[in-house]
This record gives sequence, structure tokens and C-alpha cells, in this order.
Amino acid sequence: MPKSKYPKISRNNLYLLLLLLFPFVLLCYQTFNKNYYPLDLHTLEFLGNLRNFWLDFIFTNVYRISNTYVTGTIVLIALITLIRQRYWSEVKALVFATLGILILVDKVLKPFFDRDRPPKPRLVSDLSPDSFPSGHAAGNLVFYFYISFIIAARYPHLAKYVYGVATCLVLLIGFSSVYVKAHWTTDIWGGYFFGYCWLLISLNLLKFLNHRQIKPE
Repeated sequence: MPKSKYPKISRNNLYLLLLLLFPFVLLCYQTFNKNYYPLDLHTLEFLGNLRNFWLDFIFTNVYRISNTYVTGTIVLIALITLIRQRYWSEVKALVFATLGILILVDKVLKPFFDRDRPPKPRLVSDLSPDSFPSGHAAGNLVFYFYISFIIAARYPHLAKYVYGVATCLVLLIGFSSVYVKAHWTTDIWGGYFFGYCWLLISLNLLKFLNHRQIKPE
């Protein structure tokens, strides 16, 4: 079976990583010092006035079907599919990407910043007490864009559609998290920034593993 080939690791990825780290570090600084953005309260108030039965139903279910358990199941299916096709570089990098983001956000960053979630009542329950950054946003971004990268590499003519769907899905998940009051808006942006940084690291690992796996003819 021919092995997949990806573009070589580019220095531009490093520049993009540093560019994305700046707003994330700024959000971290503000959150650590409890200097929260007025945007959070204004967004919460705006969405509270917007609420109705159908919007509650839609975004509550979007949030629920994108939670850790459902996304974890989809990740498992993706891993099984890649293993059956013997795409070992993709498997290793996917485990690194998804498990790494879960550990870093839930076990390191959230306890460190110790930010409370938006006040009750909420449309969802059984949430951990810590809020920043959003693991919901970060984890889904990493997974769906990682899979999009693999698909786009094999089917370049579908790239814009695949990335378009992934972008809409990730934005919808982020919006639903704010709507149901599981996260503040800046939690979501923090999740996006950190998630994309981790995605770049994971994709570079994939490229490294893939190029090392391909033997010169």
C-alpha cells in the first residue's frame, strides 16, 4: 500500500505557532489575575435575551453530542480505521494530539487557572468546576482539523469542503458551549488558540513520523 506523503515541516508553522501563542498568553495573564473581559458578561447577557425553546433544544444537544464521551468514541473509530489501513504515523500522531490536549487542558491548565464557570442556572449539568481554557473547544478543534488534514492530503479536490465543514462544526460547538453557559466566551477563544497551537505541533509530528517512515528508493 502506498504511504501517504505530506508537505515537509515548514518554518512558517513556527511563525504561526508563535503568532497564536501571543493572544493565548494574553488571555492567560488576564485570567490568572482575575481581570476578566467585559465581553464575557455582555455575551452572556445578549444570549440570555435571545433564548427560546428551539434554540435551547438545538444548542443543548449540539453541546451534548460533542462532549468528551461522544468525541472520544469518534476518535476511537478514527483510530480503528487508520489501524486497519496500517497508517501507523497517523495513528501515533492522532494519539499524541487527542490524548495530549486532554491531559494538558483538563489536568494542567484548568486547575492552574481555577476559573469558575458562568453562574447558574445552566442548560447542562455535571460539569467540572474549572472553566479556562475550554477543553470542549480545544479538543474538538484538534481532532476535526487533524482528520481534515489527512483527508485533504489524500483528496486535494475536497480540501476546501472538508476544512469548511470542520470550521463550521468547531465554531458551532464553541458557540453552543457559551449558549448553554458551560463556558465564558474567552474560555472558548483560549481553547481555540491553545488547541490550534497543539494542532500545529501534532501535524509537525505527523510529518516527521511520515517522512522518517518513507524509505528512499
